Amino acid sequence: MIQPRTHNRILLVDDTPEIHGDFQRILGPQARADAAIDALEQALFGEAPAPAPPAQTFRIESALQGAEAVDMVRIAADSDDPFTLAFVDMRMPPGMDGLETIEQLWGADPEVQIVVCTAYSDHPWAEIVARLGRSDRLLLLKKPFDHSEVWQLALALTQKWNLARQAALKLDELRSIADRANKDLLEQIKRRAEVEERLRFLAYHDPVTGLPNRRFLHERIEHCIRMGQRSPEFKYALLYLDLDNFKLINDTMGHDRGDKLLQDAANRIRSCLRALDGVARVEEDTAARVGGDEFIILLEGLRDYSDSARVAERCLQVLAEPFLIEGRELVVRGSIGVTSSERGYDRAEDVLRDADPAMYRAKGLGKGQFVHFDPAMHEEARRRLEIEGLLRAAIEQQNMSIAYQPIVDVKTGDLVGFEALLRCHIPGLPGDTMQLVQVAEETGLIVPMGRWVFARACSDFASWRTRYPHAGALRLNVNVSRRELVSEDLLPHVTEVLHRHGVPPGLVSVEVTESGVLTDLAEPIKRLHALRELGLQLHMDDFGTGYSSLACLHSFPLSAVKIDRQFTATMTHDSRYIAVVNAIVTLCHALNMRVTVEGIETAEQLELVDSLGCDSAQGYLFARPMSPEAVDQLLGRGEAGMRLAA
Repeated sequence: MIQPRTHNRILLVDDTPEIHGDFQRILGPQARADAAIDALEQALFGEAPAPAPPAQTFRIESALQGAEAVDMVRIAADSDDPFTLAFVDMRMPPGMDGLETIEQLWGADPEVQIVVCTAYSDHPWAEIVARLGRSDRLLLLKKPFDHSEVWQLALALTQKWNLARQAALKLDELRSIADRANKDLLEQIKRRAEVEERLRFLAYHDPVTGLPNRRFLHERIEHCIRMGQRSPEFKYALLYLDLDNFKLINDTMGHDRGDKLLQDAANRIRSCLRALDGVARVEEDTAARVGGDEFIILLEGLRDYSDSARVAERCLQVLAEPFLIEGRELVVRGSIGVTSSERGYDRAEDVLRDADPAMYRAKGLGKGQFVHFDPAMHEEARRRLEIEGLLRAAIEQQNMSIAYQPIVDVKTGDLVGFEALLRCHIPGLPGDTMQLVQVAEETGLIVPMGRWVFARACSDFASWRTRYPHAGALRLNVNVSRRELVSEDLLPHVTEVLHRHGVPPGLVSVEVTESGVLTDLAEPIKRLHALRELGLQLHMDDFGTGYSSLACLHSFPLSAVKIDRQFTATMTHDSRYIAVVNAIVTLCHALNMRVTVEGIETAEQLELVDSLGCDSAQGYLFARPMSPEAVDQLLGRGEAGMRLAA
C-alpha cells in the first residue's frame, strides 16, 4: 500500500494582523530556535531543562475575513491539499462572525478542524454546539492564550487529522478489498448456481436432443398414475417410438451425423405434439429420449384413448419425410408401441414394460407402423430375450453348422454352386430362420455369426475343390447382412479368409438383400464396390420383396439377381407375375446380370422359368439344403453327381 503524505497546513482567520504575527512566531520555523535558547538558559542557571517540543513544522496561512477563509479552504480541498486545522476568531467585523465562518468552512471542507479563538462569552458553548450541530472537530481557545497551548493544539489536532485521514484511506482500501471479495464471491455463487442448474438440467434431460430423459419421464408417468387414481376420468397414453435404420446410419455415417439426425427427429416430434394439442386436447405432452434411438411420448389428459392413435399416425408421417443431413437425404421411419391408462397401471416401470413389446411387434410388421399393447406380447418379449440368450450361447460354444443349398443351371440341370445357410443346434431355438435372423440383426449378433459362416464355408469349399477336381468350376454363395455390410472390418476379414484357404475370389458370390443396399447410404455402396474390386460377385437376394424398382438395378455393382420364391409360387397361376419376372430377366440381361430363381419345387415351375430365360435356379425339385457330409457324397459320385436335373 502507498503511504499517504503528511498534511500540516494551518489557516489563521482573524481580522487583527498582529494576531497573525503571534501565531507565526508560535508555530513558524523560528519557534524551533526560541525553544533551543530557552533550553540552554535553563541548563546554565541550574534549572531542569524543559522537554524539547516535538519535531513538527507547519505551513501557516492567513485570512483576515471569513469569506476569504472559506475560499481558501474550498480551493485547498479541491486541489487535494486541504487544511488540517483553522484557528477562527469569533469577532471579525464588519464581515461574517466566527460562527457563520465556521458553518461555511465546514460547508467547503467538512473534515477541517476548528479552534474557536475568543475572549468573550457572546455564545455559550452549548449554544455553539447546538447551532453548528457537531462538536467532534471543534475546540475552544480562550484569549489571551499560552504559546505552549497553541503549539500543543496545533500538533495534536494535525496528528489527529492525519491519523483520521490514514484510517479513512485504510478503511477505503479495506472496503475496496471487501467489495472485490464480495464481487468475486457473488460471481462464484452465480457460477455455482449456473453449474447446479446445468447439473439439474442434465439430470433430467438428454444432452444430445435436449429432451427430458428417462428419469424425468419416470416422474411424469408416476404423476399420471397418481392423477388417474385420484380422478378415474383422467386418461393418459404412452407411445414408445424407435427409429428404424438409425443404428445403420450411426455406424456408417458417424456419431456426429447420427446425433444431428436425433436432434432433427426430436424437433419433428416436438412440432408434432404442438400441432396436435387442439386435436388430442391434451393437458401436457412430454416427449423424452430414453435410449440411443428410442423416444417416449407421454400424452396426459386425453379426451379419448383413440386420440393416441392420431398422435402416433402424425409422428410416423413426419418421421417418414426424408431428413437432410449435410446435403444428403436420408429416409428413417419409425415404429411405435402404444399403451394407456385403461390398463390400470400402478407403477411407471409397468407402463414402459408394456409399450416396449408393442413397439417390437410394430417393427416386426414391417416398420413405419404403430401397435397397441395386448397381454400376449409379454410372452413374445420373453421369448425374444430367450432367443437372444440362446443365440449368444450358440456363438460362444460354436453350436452352429452350415447347410448347402445346390444351385442348378436351368437349361442343362448341371450343378453350378452352393448357397451356404446357417443352422443353429441349441434346443429351444425356433425353427423359423427369419425369426432368428431378425433377433440377430436387432442385437448385432448377426455380425459374429456371419463371420463364422463365411470362414467355415470357405474352408469346406476349399476342401471340395482340392479333393474333387471335377468341381473346380463350382461357385460358393454366402449371405452378408446389412450390419455386416457396414462393418469396417468386413473387407479385411473377407480378404484374410480367402487368402488363408486359397479360395479364388471370382468363385465366391456375396448375397445381399434389398433392405441391405437400397438405402441412401454411401458406406454400404462403397463396401459393395470394394468387394467387387476384390473379385467377388455380388447377388441381390430376395429381389421383388422390398421397395426396389427395376430402374435402380444399374446403380449397384451387381453380377446377378435372385428372384424371391414368392414369385415362383405365384406365377404358375397368375400371369401378371410372369410378366414381372419377364421384365426382370430382360432388364438384368441387358445389364449383363444373371438371374437365379428360388423356390423351384415342380417341373412346371422349372419349365416356366426356363421359357422366361432365367439362368439358374434352386429349390426342393433339385435338392434340399444338405450337410457338408452330404455334399461330399454328392461330389464323390463324380460327373454323375454334378447333374441334378429332375
